[in-house]
Amino acid sequence: MILFHVFVIFLTASLCRSLTRMDIENVHSMLFVNSVDPYLADIRPRPTTVIKGALQLLSIGGLDEISGTFSTLVSLRLSWHDDRLMWVTAFPGPVQNITVKQEKVWTPTIMVRHPVKKRTKFGIDENMAVVRETGEVILTIDDYLETVCNFDVTHFPFDQQTCDIEFMPWIYESHAVDFQQMHSDVGMKFYSENGMWEVLGSEASVVYYTNHRSTYAALKYSIKLKRQPGYFILSIFVPVIMLMLLNSVVFILPTDSGERVGYAITCLLALAVFLTLTSDVLPKTSNPLSILSCFLMLLVLVSALICLLTIISLWLCHKNDKTHMPFILKKFTYFMRCRNRKIRAKNGDTNMIVVNSSTEKSDSGNMNNFEDGGRRVSMKSTKRQITNLQSYEKQPIEMETKEDKYRDVGWKQFSEVFDTVGFILTISVTGTLGFLYVTIAGGNL
Repeated sequence: MILFHVFVIFLTASLCRSLTRMDIENVHSMLFVNSVDPYLADIRPRPTTVIKGALQLLSIGGLDEISGTFSTLVSLRLSWHDDRLMWVTAFPGPVQNITVKQEKVWTPTIMVRHPVKKRTKFGIDENMAVVRETGEVILTIDDYLETVCNFDVTHFPFDQQTCDIEFMPWIYESHAVDFQQMHSDVGMKFYSENGMWEVLGSEASVVYYTNHRSTYAALKYSIKLKRQPGYFILSIFVPVIMLMLLNSVVFILPTDSGERVGYAITCLLALAVFLTLTSDVLPKTSNPLSILSCFLMLLVLVSALICLLTIISLWLCHKNDKTHMPFILKKFTYFMRCRNRKIRAKNGDTNMIVVNSSTEKSDSGNMNNFEDGGRRVSMKSTKRQITNLQSYEKQPIEMETKEDKYRDVGWKQFSEVFDTVGFILTISVTGTLGFLYVTIAGGNL
């Protein structure tokens, strides 16, 4: 019984002993040096080798809309089984996995599909592969990629982009080397946030391409990105709207100041110079065309229209009153001026009613009569005289013709109304264009 316990303790100690350098060297020697069948790294493990892949996104270097470049730092993990590298039954011991150079074992030559520059091998030749005792080989490749991405800048800077990264085996067809995905999306555990782009989601899949009766498998990773619009709103949208509002104020300047045309042209030039400075951040693509580019062009046209309306307003103001003025223009001017007077009079009458109501309360009952040159006159007779005078004054007004009604309306008065309409019109157009742009670019229309 005592001998049995000693044997169990010895066996347990031998199996649970710590890993040493000699153990690892023995595994290497068994697999690559003293093996009965020499290991050939040029021959794939099986007639149909299935490789499992998983992509880890580390960072986003940037997206260039002009060249269509999607720059990323990624880590691709590949795993497959090689029965020639098993030692769990042939050589028991504490060694569970070893690390070997990539060139010592069979590894697939992975190429990046749709690179921006010339096609090169993905990763470096000095990579290390991990071999487990079950014959599983794990190869991790880190590299900086620049791939082609088709951008849709229609809703810039409120746009969302979907960029694809694809990996294909060089030479091997799908019946020789096939792919499977370890996960349904891209790993984001070690991802460093980008200040310009936000990752909304990702998708991992396996796609097949046929070329000249040959089918090739590929690992495809789709990354959906959303642009952060804050910088572009503060640096482009807000300053342009402010310049347009300042440009519309030209209609408020007095006509005799002599600065209206100069002010309008200065605002137009300031807008043009600002757009030149900000052209580097705008997408330079024609298919599709950015809504922001169309919006800025419309604002330039509105600014040019303001300059034209300002010149026309000054021409109307200094036009000779003896020049014939169409009756419809007189009627429109008279209507606008009377409308403004009625609004002002209504506000003035409201104030007078408040004042008179307090005065009448204090004076009622105390002044029914007043003296006129020592003669006492009653309030009733005075009211009668005022009524007769008003009826007398109304008679010539009713006899006036239409021409006499509009005789005070001239080109100067029409230019004032023209300025009012131009100010309201340009403010409304600028606000409407800004609202439509935010609505359409934001995807709400």
